[in-house]
Amino acid sequence: MADSPAAVIPPQYRNPIMHDRGPSSYPGNFRITDAALARYKIARDLFGTTQIINADQSTFRVKDAQYILSSGSVGMTFLPVCDTGDGTCPDGTVVHGSVLVDALLRQEMNLGPQDPIFALMYYFHPELNSGTVLQFAKTDKTEMGISHCGAYHGNGRTSNAPELYHNRVWSVGPDVGNDFGYPANLAVLSLDGVAQVTLNRNLNLVDDILNCGVRFPADYKNSQFRMIDLNTSFMFYRDWVEQAHYLREDTSWFTYCAAHKTVVTNIGFNLPHNLASFQEIWGQDEGTKFWNTFCIYHMEIFGVPFTPDLQTSFTPLWKQQGLTPAQIKPFTLPEYIAWDAARLGGVLGSYPGFKPVPVGAGLPWGAQMNADLVNDFVQTYADFVDAGPIAFTATVFGLSAPVCERAKIPVLQYLFEAMPIAQQAMRADATINAPSVPGSSYRDSAWYHARFAALYAALGGKPADADAALAVLDGAAPGLSLWQRLLNMANNDMGPDVMAWLALDLVRTDWDAIMAAGQLPFDQGYDAFMAAIQTDFQKARDLLVHDPNGIQFNASPPIVHMIITGMYSCAPQVKVRTIATIMNYAEMETVPA
Repeated sequence: MADSPAAVIPPQYRNPIMHDRGPSSYPGNFRITDAALARYKIARDLFGTTQIINADQSTFRVKDAQYILSSGSVGMTFLPVCDTGDGTCPDGTVVHGSVLVDALLRQEMNLGPQDPIFALMYYFHPELNSGTVLQFAKTDKTEMGISHCGAYHGNGRTSNAPELYHNRVWSVGPDVGNDFGYPANLAVLSLDGVAQVTLNRNLNLVDDILNCGVRFPADYKNSQFRMIDLNTSFMFYRDWVEQAHYLREDTSWFTYCAAHKTVVTNIGFNLPHNLASFQEIWGQDEGTKFWNTFCIYHMEIFGVPFTPDLQTSFTPLWKQQGLTPAQIKPFTLPEYIAWDAARLGGVLGSYPGFKPVPVGAGLPWGAQMNADLVNDFVQTYADFVDAGPIAFTATVFGLSAPVCERAKIPVLQYLFEAMPIAQQAMRADATINAPSVPGSSYRDSAWYHARFAALYAALGGKPADADAALAVLDGAAPGLSLWQRLLNMANNDMGPDVMAWLALDLVRTDWDAIMAAGQLPFDQGYDAFMAAIQTDFQKARDLLVHDPNGIQFNASPPIVHMIITGMYSCAPQVKVRTIATIMNYAEMETVPA
């Protein structure tokens, strides 16, 4: 394969953090101890990165747990905490609980000594720092090694789903039976035109309301996420406060860690807690009734009246985006059930009932689709540049089983959406490499035969059988559509030979044009590939899940990190940034002078 130095790759398609090739920066007064680094089996200057081992044993590295620092460089800033009061670092430095963290948060958010603190935190696994894509696909690396998202309220107190997870403290250190720590990256959120102290107070209030008695699904990795729009989010909040039975009994409404915090931000950014705002959203009469119910509920939970000094007032995100009260009207449960049935049935176009605003409108960030999760994993750990087109294609195909199980869709439906992306990858590979290899037609091309053999083997075929398999498949009837070929092949055997052969379909179709154009430089071929798959990727995102038990919308634990690193977008009025990595004091020491 032609050389692919990062310097020639178009930056619009390469993540500036994940794929940063420069040295990582670790500013600050603290660093990880040698003993902790030895347990994690990683060098000091590589912490927060992951080494991926390709099939040919070559390697590349991604900065999957790192973030942009205030200096503009990529790296991590470490701060120690102790959940039990004071703790002594291995070098003798005394850590006073979470004082250092609180001081940094107050500085970063320009808060006074008594102002409320609110931040999101996402926990990652530093021990998952080297392996193959196949190995990572069976671990938390499918979510970038990030397996929990919670909130921090200051003074060492955390908020999580389940409610008592981590005992409402950090729990970032090693525990019984586990030598590894569980560091947390700490992120701050802001909203244009809203004082940070006001936003923090509102987010704290909403988090405490929704966290009291939060219902956590047993199978959280295959759990529904329903609060994908502002109308449903407002319905959820009202019905939670009014203690509607379905939210506490119907498991499809239960919220796992990141889903819970996503709902908190949905409401926290959109509902100022004052009577006028409640009336504006729920209407004069219902808004007044709900406000009175909320005040009673607040008294029951906190033991104090919801006095004017506790209320909040600001211009909410939905209003900043130009939405109207009529558009964001909260669902009633019967309205939601009717709309959801029409959505699952694929008949929303003719549905006469009330419809919510589009997914993500008015929200800090929109729900992720299954295609987003696949794309993030592939582009991080098996991308075209570093892993190559064979690993890229094999990984896209290899994720079919977990996605189909999650979405409750047949494998053919997944492949119908994924195959065009795989075909574009192999076509791009051909434009970069095939013209340099002699061959008057693809059947005579050593490149074509080698690429089929490599992909066939990557998908589980025996290399010795590749030539015979290709000879049979190249005799298949031409002129059929992709869907017809998939169906015809599925009637026999959707094995590695068929998958590899279909992935090369665009190469065969466009062979003459590819050869006539001559060998493309790597950057041009890659740029054309990424541009070509954008439409196909959007089609995959729009894939409709019809099974009521299938999952189409997600709020995954790494969602905050994806936003911060630019892998996923948030509302333009919202800012999210990571400011530090929190670790247990026993794994920390001061940086030598």
